[in-house]
Amino acid sequence: MYNRSLLLLLALLCAVACFGQEEKTETPAFDVSYAAKWNPLSLYFGKASIGGELNYKNRRSWTSVVGIPMDKTINFEMDNEEREVTLKTFSLMGGYRMYLGKKTMTGFYIEPYVKYVKNDATVPNIKATIGTQPTTFLLTSSYEGIGAGAQLGAQFMLGKRIVFDMFLLGPEANSASHQLLMRDVSNPPTGPWDQAAAADAQRELEDLVKDLPIIGDKVEVKVDAAKKEVTSDYKGFLPGFRAGFSIGIRI
Repeated sequence: MYNRSLLLLLALLCAVACFGQEEKTETPAFDVSYAAKWNPLSLYFGKASIGGELNYKNRRSWTSVVGIPMDKTINFEMDNEEREVTLKTFSLMGGYRMYLGKKTMTGFYIEPYVKYVKNDATVPNIKATIGTQPTTFLLTSSYEGIGAGAQLGAQFMLGKRIVFDMFLLGPEANSASHQLLMRDVSNPPTGPWDQAAAADAQRELEDLVKDLPIIGDKVEVKVDAAKKEVTSDYKGFLPGFRAGFSIGIRI
């Protein structure tokens, strides 16, 4: 009787172990993977954007992007003239990606994200007549904003390793601050502005900022006649939009 019970117990334990092994085989642990990405369009805005995706769960990923600042000079139309603008941008972004199809890291997705951006720009050699004097100005721009958005995109695998990621539609809301500083850098320098010259300088900057989208009619312009500077400031809500693409390698 004892031997029969022992054999029955051993048979039961073997059955449980085999069943557990079968269950483990049928539902394997998720294979975590990574992708390193690069956005070539970011170079136009004065940064090199390097991103990563951690696919930690079926159809779920954490994403991150860092924009490394670098000088970029572009031609930009301002005040009905084509100006040479030098840009430099730093950015950080983090998101949570949810794929809508049956495959992970492939197909359409929705990605809520948060983002920080700091951009500096310089426009040299702006010519104007202030009072009766021909004047040369240096224009500098400083922008800083933090915001959140939601990206609709699509990602495809080319072979087993190459990743192609398209950012199709990404509206966002930002809390931003923006300042323009226009400083007299004429050589040889002249004395402080009088009232008429200060008014001319103020009009010059107002003509520039009126072309800025969204905030052009909301900025406050101030003149410092002693320093021969004109500034405009804006702080508040600023809508944004994210679109583009990146390419990378899945690891």
